Amino acid sequence: MPKKKKKIKILIILSIIILLILEVIYFSKNMQRNNIYEAKNKTYYEVTLKPNTYFIDNKIEANNYYIANSIKTIDIYFNYYLKNKTKKNINYSYDITTTLKSYADNGTKLIWSKDFNLKKTNNIKKKEINIKENYKLDYQYYVNYVKAFEKYYNIKTETYLYVKLDIKINDQNNSHVLLTIPINEKIIEITMKEDNTFLKNNTKNIEFYEILVFDFIVIFIIITASKILFSKNNEEFILKEYNDIIIAIKNRPNISSNNIIYLTNLKDLINIAVNNNINIFNYQNDYYTIINNTYYVYVLNINEDLSNR
Repeated sequence: MPKKKKKIKILIILSIIILLILEVIYFSKNMQRNNIYEAKNKTYYEVTLKPNTYFIDNKIEANNYYIANSIKTIDIYFNYYLKNKTKKNINYSYDITTTLKSYADNGTKLIWSKDFNLKKTNNIKKKEINIKENYKLDYQYYVNYVKAFEKYYNIKTETYLYVKLDIKINDQNNSHVLLTIPINEKIIEITMKEDNTFLKNNTKNIEFYEILVFDFIVIFIIITASKILFSKNNEEFILKEYNDIIIAIKNRPNISSNNIIYLTNLKDLINIAVNNNINIFNYQNDYYTIINNTYYVYVLNINEDLSNR
């Protein structure tokens, strides 16, 4: 096998190995699902206390413990933003509700629930979702509501107040924010949970065919570049190196097809000329030398028969 072809094959093999290594690194980092949507949520809350002589500040931030009968309002700030990266319109609606749920048997059995609607919207169509809603929940109102229920039935329950922001996006339900507030406890802790199921269900994986297309394009570029590098560029380098023995002629020589030996490698022609201490003649893309009336011909980068030109 000619050395040039060996070099081409070696380069192609090395390039493909490097490609595969880079591909493994790249796709190992990027095979995670890519979000079609970009969302930002800054929902938070704080607690406002009744006038008292013990707390200097009547506002207590989130993620604390609170004395239940000192709470006046729970101030919730819903701030939700979402846009479609593909710039398509988003069809959405959202509800904000509070729900009381009373349980028995240490919270294992639901015995009663009551819904309260704070806001309901329908059929909004925009490029992005931008929800900003603020609510001051009268905590004692819900406490008294539960007390009335328990007094009516003469029972004691474990009750929670749930505050939800439900968003329906392109006909897909997304219970996005849920606050859980205990009712029948003297010291309470408020928890807030965000559900990003919608984002998880609206993602785009890198498909296998995309990887194949990527591989095909890169390998094609490698092979093409290799052929150019080791044919055209290499031949031009050889011609410059042996320029002193090459003589350009203006007229095509009259060569009999019986006395022609076509060579497939420029280096072979160079070796014949150097070993016999003779010149190489060049007419356009044809390079040849003469030994005992035999023409040794190499056609640079053109697969043509000299006799047919």
